[in-house]
Amino acid sequence: MIKFRSGLAAFFLPGLFIATSAHAATLHLKSTPETVHRGVISPDIAPVLTIKSGDTVVIDTVSHGGLNDGDPVAYFGKAGIAPSSVLKDAMDIAKMPVKDYGVGGGFGGRRGGGGHVLTGPIYIDGAEPGDMLEIRIKKVTPRVGYGTNGAGAGGAAPGMMKANAGKVIKYDIAAKTVNFSDDIHFPTRPFMGIMAVAPTQKISSRAPGLYGGNMDFEKLQAGSTLYLPVLVKGGLFVTGDSHASQGDGEVSGNALEASMTPTLEFIVHKGEGKAMTMPWAEDKSNYYILGMDHDLGKALTNAIKETVKFLGVHYALSPQDAYSLCSTGIDFGIAQAVDLNLTVYGKIPKSYFKQKTAYWSKTK
Repeated sequence: MIKFRSGLAAFFLPGLFIATSAHAATLHLKSTPETVHRGVISPDIAPVLTIKSGDTVVIDTVSHGGLNDGDPVAYFGKAGIAPSSVLKDAMDIAKMPVKDYGVGGGFGGRRGGGGHVLTGPIYIDGAEPGDMLEIRIKKVTPRVGYGTNGAGAGGAAPGMMKANAGKVIKYDIAAKTVNFSDDIHFPTRPFMGIMAVAPTQKISSRAPGLYGGNMDFEKLQAGSTLYLPVLVKGGLFVTGDSHASQGDGEVSGNALEASMTPTLEFIVHKGEGKAMTMPWAEDKSNYYILGMDHDLGKALTNAIKETVKFLGVHYALSPQDAYSLCSTGIDFGIAQAVDLNLTVYGKIPKSYFKQKTAYWSKTK
């Protein structure tokens, strides 16, 4: 029996199911025209769900891949995908009217903001500016066995290709294998390209920043944790731009864009976001410290500075020793080099340190 817990929002939109336990709720937020929006992350969009700290939400998302022509059945049908294999919510969302939110970063020159489909916002009761939001990524479950990638005139090597071309790529959900071609197969790496709290003013969904957003950071797979500062009351969390796989850099400008259902647990840490100047993440084995800038070299510099700061706060290293460790033992990689604000990360192995910290039980 499904129960509705008092304290949730007084309204319930289509596609929202709620189940409770003695201490926290598990909720299912579906992706429908009433629960998604496209291309913008904004503090002005009304929340579609209210939760409490400690709650877990199973969130359906729909990839924008194949939607922008308005007929995903026809688009995927050209690659042999049966109409019955196209998500109904993808078909419904593709018919949504184009809305210009009046922000930069237009997608394909056709709309204000990016082309991403974002489920939410989710209002976290009690979350206030200055708090930190911990997002535990428990699962990222594929909804279909196919996705798209476009390798064209843009990306990190602009002009190398003369024209844009979309490729539908199938993958085996059970085997966790991408079937790129008859002769090329590699593991899936499901993750959410966008996880964000609302910034203080509306922005295009294309550019990541302090709020998270379009980081396209493939280490944020199941078993990892993302930390974001709360910037507006309730946090107003959104997610979308789901991927079945991506290499570091996302060099063609997009990944294997495919619809996913992440299962996320939300925990509010009071007052702990005040000093945050960038998101960071961790999993059982590593910390991942992010740096961003429009210039890739400056993004690297920022990632180094953030890593030095992190090592000082968490391990009491002097700035000199932290900088030395960055050079002698820490790898820096490119999360993505294509999303207006570019993202570099430093990977800090937890095994280096005598001081050990507990991690959530799912990954122990």
